[in-house]
This record gives sequence, C-alpha cells and structure tokens, in this order.
Amino acid sequence: MTQRIDRRRFLQGSAAVAAASYFVNPCDAAQPAAGERVRVAIVGVAAQGAYNLGEVVGSGLAEIVALCDVDNARAAAAQKAHPKATYYNDYRQMIEKQKDIQAVLVATPDHHHAFAALSAMRAGKHVYCEKPLAHSVHEVRTMMETAARQRVVTQMGTQIHNTGDNYRRVVEIVQAGVLGPIRRVHVWCSRQPDGGFLVKESTPPPQGFHHDLWIGPAPLRGYPPFRTGNSTSPHFHWRWWWDYGGGVLADMACHFMDLPHWALNLRQPTTVAATGRVIHKGDNPLPDLMQVDYEYPARGTSPAVRLTWYHGVQGPDLDGKVVHQGFTNGVLFVGEKGNLLADYGRHRLLPEDQFRDFQAPRPTIARTPGHHREWLQKILKNDTDTTCNFDYSGALTETVLLGNVAYRAGGKLQYDAKTGRVTNNAGAAQYLRREYRKGWVL
Repeated sequence: MTQRIDRRRFLQGSAAVAAASYFVNPCDAAQPAAGERVRVAIVGVAAQGAYNLGEVVGSGLAEIVALCDVDNARAAAAQKAHPKATYYNDYRQMIEKQKDIQAVLVATPDHHHAFAALSAMRAGKHVYCEKPLAHSVHEVRTMMETAARQRVVTQMGTQIHNTGDNYRRVVEIVQAGVLGPIRRVHVWCSRQPDGGFLVKESTPPPQGFHHDLWIGPAPLRGYPPFRTGNSTSPHFHWRWWWDYGGGVLADMACHFMDLPHWALNLRQPTTVAATGRVIHKGDNPLPDLMQVDYEYPARGTSPAVRLTWYHGVQGPDLDGKVVHQGFTNGVLFVGEKGNLLADYGRHRLLPEDQFRDFQAPRPTIARTPGHHREWLQKILKNDTDTTCNFDYSGALTETVLLGNVAYRAGGKLQYDAKTGRVTNNAGAAQYLRREYRKGWVL
C-alpha cells in the first residue's frame, strides 16, 4: 500500500527527528532596533499558517501585529490568541494600510504566494514564504529579483532544512568527498494526488468565507471550485489543480530536492524531461505517478549531474520494482566511491560492509537555531544571508516547477537559466507564466 505523506505529517515527522519608483528604497525600510522584537504579519493563519504562527511566536523574537485570512471561522482561534493584532481579509489592503509591519509570513495556497510576497517586498517588508516559492517560473524569478533589489531578509518554508542535524551531516559527508565525484542522484516521494472533480454547480459559500478573495488571480469558479472524495473545502485539495497548485511535485519536491541542491551546490538545470501516469478517475490532469529527469551543468571541479525525481511510488522506479528497505521517501546519492541513502531524519552509507568502520567528518555546518528563528534573527541583524533565502530557494523552486512545465509541454526541454526561457519548444512558454484574472496585477 502506498504510503501517503502530506505537510502536516511531514511537520510531525521532522519534529520528531528534531518600475523603480514602485519600490521602497531598502535604506528607508524600518529596521528593528537591537533587542527589539520584529513586528510580523501572518497571511493565512490556519493549518500550515497556524503552525508558522506558533513557531514565530515561540521564537520570542516577534510581535504579531496583523493577521490576514479569507475564512473568518478558521481565523477565529488566531484572532482570539492575538487580540491586539489587526485582522484583514485582503493582504493587499493590509500591506497598504498598516505601516508598522516589518515582516510578512505568507502561508496561502500557491497561486497567491507571489502576489502576497511581492506586495510585501515592494513595500520594504521582510518575507517568509511557504514552499514552493510561487506558482510559476516567471513568478519565482520575479521574487528572486525583487528580494535582491530590495535587500530584504527572506526565507522559504522548507523547514526540514533547519530541523535537526541530519541534512547537515549528509551535506558534510558529500562535500568531504567520501562518496567521490557524484554524477547521479535519485529522489522519490510516495505521495499521490487525491482524485477529484471540478464542480459545475456553485452553492453559496459559508458565512464569513470570502470566496472571491480565495480565487484571487486564478480563473473565477463558483463555490466550491472542486470536490475531492467527501471534501468540498478548498483549504487543502487546491494543490491537485493547475489553477491553484502543481501536484505532488510542487508540494513535496522542494523538501526532498533541497538536500542534493544543498550538498552539490546545484542551481537551475540545462535540460528537463518528464513523464507521468494519471490513475485516479476525475477531471484533474495532474499525474498520480511522475518521473522528471533534470540535467545540471558541471560546477567548477564538480561533474555534471543527472537528478531524477519520482512520485507515487516507494522507490526510485516508476514501475515500483526498485525499493530501498525502510526508505519509502528519500534521496540516493550515487558516487564513484560509494552511495548514500537519506530521508528527513536518517542516512545510510552503502555498501554497508565498505563503510562499517566509517568515521564521519568533523561537523563544519553550524547547528540550526530553527527555521523561523533564523529568519527573525537575521532581520534583527539586518543580514540577508539566511540558509533558504530567495536566491537559494528560488533556484530550487524554479527547478522543481520546470518539471511540471516539461510534463505539460512534452518532450525534452532545453532551458536557458540566464533568460528563463525554453529554447527548443515554443509551446512551453505558456507554462512558464500564467495569465491573471482581471483586477490582479503582478
């Protein structure tokens, strides 16, 4: 039986393993004084937003001054816990009206990420944004450029990067040359989408739910926009439709592909090819099983790398015949001197007989202060060098989303990272960026 993994289970598991005038001059942006708490606004305050809110508050480095959500009922608990925070339904109004906000945390569905984050950064606010960084490649690149121009402190919500020490130890082993040169990496996740249907007849939305704001820049559909199983709520299953999300690849690959990107200093690929299979009945065209092949150029003395992503299976094989015992989700580094298996909380060197007396390299990567705390600490120090800033995480997200572009466009894509263009398939351009509903301008 295929093991399912979602964001909530990921958080439980990882916890267990421990135009120029349009932009604000960064020098004019209000900066916290030494010892001062950061004045934070949270956009999306339930579910994943509630987790983020708890982490920010638990750091002791933040004051929650604003809350924003389109669902008043789901936001009630956060409002009760933070009665002094001003409450909004529209983040655009929040950012425009409330000048004392210094930092904004974005925990909305993917199709709102760029709109909320760019509005904040253009107003000189520091930003933490959930993964994937945005809904399209064009949006990701715009966010990277804006963060660099505004010199704001940014962090993408790949929490496992700063949860426990496992990823750090893997990076040290790889970068110490224990495995020798690495030209091949496999990454897999057993999660599959939940099949469902777009709903043709609309019903009145629940009282206090602002459906038009939830739809935002996406094509307008009535409430509910889709149905999955017995669920009509738009608050999770949006990720299985292209208008709002990008399936399992967009949902989970930033977590798993983060490790090889970090360990091997990978940026954007030069070629991308994808295949997939749709198993669930319904009108959702996202693949239940998917394989994406990325080719990266050589970096200095490090060789070119081929990385393959698989989802919907419990090992690095779309037919389900290849598995690694105990690693139903994971990463396999294939080196000239040995291999390394890893997941969120464990790693194993292979072949085991060869590494029986292995002594790990001396730790060189500093222990993490925590993902949210790092972001807040850097804001207080006016230091943009977070571990998952939008430069690093933008290249990672761009790579991930290119897998969906390749799947939708078909064929092996040649990608020019300097221009953000596919050079051999004119049809791919429509999937690198999207059109927005009237009234929504990026």
